Amino acid sequence: MRALQRHMGRTFCPPIPRAIGLTMALALSLLAFPATIPATGRSHNDIQGTSIRPDPHRLLHSGGDHPSGTWEIPLREFGQPDPLILYGPMSERSLSVPIPRGLQAMELTGRLRSSPGLAGGRLEVRNGERTLTWIPLSPGELPLHVGLHEGQIDHERLNLNFRLIPPRDADPCMFPLTERVELEDLHVHLEGTPEPPRTIAAFWPPDLRSLILLLPPEPTYDEATAALRLVAFGTRRATGRPLTVSIRLDGDLPPLDPWDPWTRMVQIKRGESRAGLRFPEEGFPMLEIQAPSGAALRMVESILSYGEALPFPEIAPGPGAVPEGQVPRRITLAELGYSQVQMRGSGPMETAFFFSQSDLGGPVRGLRFRLAGQMSPVPEGGRASLLVFLNGGLAYAEPIGGGTFDRWIALPDGLIRRDNTLIVRVDYTPPGGDCRIGIHPLTVFINGASYLESQAGQRLAPGFERFPQVLMPAFVVGLHPMDESTLNAAAQLVMLLQRTTRRALQPEVLSWEKALSAGMPRVLITKDPEAIKDLHPPLDPRPFRLLDPDGRERFRLDPDRSFMVLEAFEHGGHDLLLLTRWGQTPELHALASAFDPQLGWYGLSGDVWIWPAGESPVEIRVRGTGLRVEPLPPSPAVWWSRLWPWALGAAFLALLAFLIWVYPRVVRTRPPGPALPAS
Repeated sequence: MRALQRHMGRTFCPPIPRAIGLTMALALSLLAFPATIPATGRSHNDIQGTSIRPDPHRLLHSGGDHPSGTWEIPLREFGQPDPLILYGPMSERSLSVPIPRGLQAMELTGRLRSSPGLAGGRLEVRNGERTLTWIPLSPGELPLHVGLHEGQIDHERLNLNFRLIPPRDADPCMFPLTERVELEDLHVHLEGTPEPPRTIAAFWPPDLRSLILLLPPEPTYDEATAALRLVAFGTRRATGRPLTVSIRLDGDLPPLDPWDPWTRMVQIKRGESRAGLRFPEEGFPMLEIQAPSGAALRMVESILSYGEALPFPEIAPGPGAVPEGQVPRRITLAELGYSQVQMRGSGPMETAFFFSQSDLGGPVRGLRFRLAGQMSPVPEGGRASLLVFLNGGLAYAEPIGGGTFDRWIALPDGLIRRDNTLIVRVDYTPPGGDCRIGIHPLTVFINGASYLESQAGQRLAPGFERFPQVLMPAFVVGLHPMDESTLNAAAQLVMLLQRTTRRALQPEVLSWEKALSAGMPRVLITKDPEAIKDLHPPLDPRPFRLLDPDGRERFRLDPDRSFMVLEAFEHGGHDLLLLTRWGQTPELHALASAFDPQLGWYGLSGDVWIWPAGESPVEIRVRGTGLRVEPLPPSPAVWWSRLWPWALGAAFLALLAFLIWVYPRVVRTRPPGPALPAS
C-alpha cells in the first residue's frame, strides 16, 4: 500500500444557485415598473434569440490550401520500447511505424550505445528485403541517423528490422547474452501533405490520437452506448499513448487543426438511417452517422465491423494432439499480434509473448498452451532443449529434435497474473560446442496459429487487479445524471480499461435504476454520494479518516475537502467499479489526467483510489488489511458553507413577498383630495 500522508484542509464554497440571481432580477424589475398600467395594455414583441454556436466545419477552416508540413515524433509515442535493446549474437528486433496517408518517412534519429565486446561488429537496418544502412559498432555512444526515404510503406506502416551482427572474433558460446546494443531516444521525421480519407473504410488513421464525438443535446441510452463503443474502438486504434476523448452535447468544439492526420470527429444524429463523410471547405472530413431513435448502436456496430480481418486459420490437429475435454476460451498468437516468429542462431534463443486475462475473455484458470511449429534438424552431436516460462517460472522443459513439433503445455495456476509474459526458449549447443556464426545454425519457426486455452475462474482478490477481465464479455454502465461530464468520465474509464486488452470492451448504458439492479458487472458514475449508499463500497465517499488495527490514524479527509473516489469491489455476486466525488472538484471528466500516461490502468493497485483536489492521487487497499474507515461528522462551518446560498435565496424570496404586499399600499393608496364644486 502506498505510504499515506496527512493532508492539509481547504475551504470548499459552492457557487451561488442560479435561482438567487433570478430572484434579484425579478425584485429589481418590480421596483422599476410604472405606477399605473394603461387599461389598453402595452404591446411588445417577443424576441427569440438564435443559438450562437460555431459550425464544426467552420472551426476546421483555416483559410489555406493543402499544407505541406514536417513532423518529428518519438517512437515511444507509438508504443515502442525506449531504449530498444538487442543482445546476443544474431539478435533481431522489429518495429512498425504508422504513417498516415500522404506523409513520407524521411529519417530515423537517436542515440546508439554498444558494449565493448561488439567493437568491429555492425548493425543492419532493413525495410523488407531492402537494406537501408549498415552502422559500424564501436564502444561508447554514437549519434544515429538512418535515411528512410527509400523505405516502402505497406498499408500505412513502415516496417523496420534491426539486426545485430557481432565481430568475427566474438565467442557466442561463452558470452551469448552479455554483449548488447541500445538504441534510445528514437525519433522518426515525417514530411508531406496529409491526405484526407475519401471513404468510410479509409476514415480511421493507422494511429488515432484524438477522438471528438458530437451527440444530440439529450442523448438516449442507445446513443450513449454507441459513443462508448466508438471510444473502445478508437482506443484500439491508438498505438502507444492514451487516446484523447471529448464528447460534446452542446455543439461547441475546441480549436482544431484542420489538417491534423491523427484526429477524427464523429457525429451521431437522429433521422433516417445513413452514414457518410461530410467534407468541410478544407481539412479532414467528419463521419456523420444518422439513425432513428434506438438504432444508433446498430449503425455504429455495422460501421466498425466493416472490413474486419478474417480469423487466423487453425492448426490441423495431429494424431492424439487434442486432449480430452475441449476448453471454450481460445486465442491464437496471431490474434495477440504475433503472426509468425522465427529464431535463428546458436546457443540460447528466446522470444516473448505478452497477454492479459482479458485477452482470453475473462478471469481464467487451467491455462494451457498449444505450441506448434517447425525446427531445422539438430546436427549429429548437437543438443537442443525446449523451455517455456510463464512470468519467470519454468512451466515446461524437454529435449527436442528437428522437424515439426506440436505440444500441449499446462501452465500452473499459481503463475497466472492479470498481465502475463510467456517466454519460449530453445537452448542449442552445436556439435563440439562450436557456436561461431554460420557454423551449424539452428532455425526455429513458431506457428502464429499456436494458441492459449483456458477455463473460467477467478484467482485474484477483489480490487483493481480484476479489471478489465471481469468486464468480459459485456458490462453495464450507469450514469447519475447522464450529462456531458458523466459521459466523458465514462469514456475515459473505457479508454483506460481498453488500453489493457486487445479484446473489444462492450459497454451498455442503462438507466440508473436498471444499472443498480443489473445482474452483471457494472461501472457506475455519479456526482451524488447519497445515490450509492445501498451499495456498501469499501469507502463511503464522504469525509472520513482511516485507522489501522492499532487505532492510529493513517489518512484523513476533512469535511471541507473536495475529492474524487474510484472503488472496485463485489456487490450482488458481480464486480463493480464506482466513480463519485465529494464537493465540486475535481471534475469527473478530468479523471484520465490524474493517471500516468504510460502506465495508465497498470499503475493502480488495491481497491480504493482517492484524488484530493489540488494533490496527487492515493491508492489504498481497505478490505482485507485490517484498516477501519471512520466517518467524520460535518462541522458547523461546513453546514453553513453548504446552506448559506439557500438561506440567502430564502431571504430574497421573503423580500420579494414583502415588496409584493407593500407595493399597492404605498403606491396606489392616496389621501382624499378636496371636494369638487357643484356644477
